[in-house]
Amino acid sequence: MKKYLVYLDDGKSVYKIAVPAKNEAMARKYVEGNGEIIAVKDITADYQISLEKIATALNEAHFAETEIDLIIRCLAINDIAR
Repeated sequence: MKKYLVYLDDGKSVYKIAVPAKNEAMARKYVEGNGEIIAVKDITADYQISLEKIATALNEAHFAETEIDLIIRCLAINDIAR
């Protein structure tokens, strides 16, 4: 899974939307229908997400152990965080 930043113009404002997707086409499809896509940038290398930090934050927010395990494993399986 890669990470993309999609720049989207809805006619009133321009937005930057962070999207996890397998490829650029899937990132584009995710925002489809919400305005004109101006640009798509692959930010995978720029945003390394730590599973350890996520687990710590979820624990501090009083998530249950099972909830933390499910979230962490989902992120790891989809290669969004390491």
